[in-house]
Amino acid sequence: MADERGGGPSFLARLILVLLGVAFLGAAWVWHRKDTDPNAARLVERVSGGRVHGGAANP
Repeated sequence: MADERGGGPSFLARLILVLLGVAFLGAAWVWHRKDTDPNAARLVERVSGGRVHGGAANP
């Protein structure tokens, strides 16, 4: 039998990659919703430091 200890990334590395992927997808979803959802627009504006123009937060 082949020893699989040296092959591939560790469990912690996989977990970090999965969490980064979920965070990226969540950020993309909020960015997509910023034009129709005032809460998402406020969140995007707060996180970006007020550099976002338009959207539902600025009627």
